[in-house]
Amino acid sequence: MTAPESLFKYRLQLSFDHSLGGAPMEIFRRWQSEIVDGIEVRGSAAFRARTREALELLRMSALFGAAGDHIAVIRQGRRSGMKAWAEEPTFTVGIATWRHSAIWYAGAIAHDAYHAKLYFDAKGGSHGKEPDSDAWTGADAEKQCLAFQRQVLLELHADEEIISYLDRCAQNPTYQGHTTGWRSWLDYLLRWW
Repeated sequence: MTAPESLFKYRLQLSFDHSLGGAPMEIFRRWQSEIVDGIEVRGSAAFRARTREALELLRMSALFGAAGDHIAVIRQGRRSGMKAWAEEPTFTVGIATWRHSAIWYAGAIAHDAYHAKLYFDAKGGSHGKEPDSDAWTGADAEKQCLAFQRQVLLELHADEEIISYLDRCAQNPTYQGHTTGWRSWLDYLLRWW
């Protein structure tokens, strides 16, 4: 048996995982993409549906427009994080975030859109040079993003439990780990959200 044929057989055997209640596995399938409110959404059908739902909520926010223009792509991933420096600024979203309530997911989109806004504001202030990472990912930036997320969620009438959680996060804005150097990558890999 040649290698490509054996890989093809292996791929066919894994294309369906019965432990997920009959849901097809998305590992080998090319994810679909669609444009929602000017943002490209890449991922499984369930991910795209939840993202549409969250973006629909954000349409009701007068505040979100100030930051929402700084996200070009929202894509499904293993963990969440914002690549504001990418040619197409991309918010990668982990399952714990997008499978939570639509309002929580909307708040997460607003939060990371604000990180991208801070990045672009700082880059503009440094005449197009790469800004210092603390300008958009440090503890002060995290406090600003949490405050923005909180304002948007209040505007969307989020429940007190969500707002209280954000208030607790703001007391320790380094919960996400390091923001520079190799340790920041390791901290990113350890995220469960």
